[in-house]
Amino acid sequence: MQNAILYECVQTIMSIEENGGLRVLAINILGKFLSNRDNNIRFLSTVLVSEALTVDSKAVQRHRATILECVKDSDASIQRRALELIYLLVNVNNVKPLAKELIEYLEVREQDFKGVLTAKICSIERSKLFAPEKIWYIDQMLKVLSEAGNYVKDDVWHALIVVITNAPDLHGYTVRALYRALHTYSERHSCFCQIFPNLIL
Repeated sequence: MQNAILYECVQTIMSIEENGGLRVLAINILGKFLSNRDNNIRFLSTVLVSEALTVDSKAVQRHRATILECVKDSDASIQRRALELIYLLVNVNNVKPLAKELIEYLEVREQDFKGVLTAKICSIERSKLFAPEKIWYIDQMLKVLSEAGNYVKDDVWHALIVVITNAPDLHGYTVRALYRALHTYSERHSCFCQIFPNLIL
């Protein structure tokens, strides 16, 4: 009952556009709801947080770690909603730690969610705005290919080849990294067998 009343209060506060202080309070309550044991409360919270992003993304950013934990939820609907939220929260200041967290989670994620997670990670990393430097982008993409190679779409690794081709100073570094990955993961992921010869040629 108490949660239901709080939820209604949050909805009311979010509709009052001019009151920033109350809005931050409402978003903080949503942050606590995201950690609730009840799946319905967590899911409804992700819906309201999505709406809050459009009016106060800075306040929502404070709850990034909690939202990231929701990506690891056992409930598929919460996973997907939280992943969408993380995608919207990514900016030039947090892309590195968020990408790291998502890639690490990719290693242990069950197969049915791996494709969705891989697509989001690749979408984040392919954005020129969010690629701090080419070597970072190459390193992250090789990690993604290593953990979820066959889930990576053709246009993604084609784009990686273009980036590598246009960075001649990184060719030696990249070939060595790809060679190591080829030996480690080629049996599981055919994409390495496609990228490596293309890069050498």
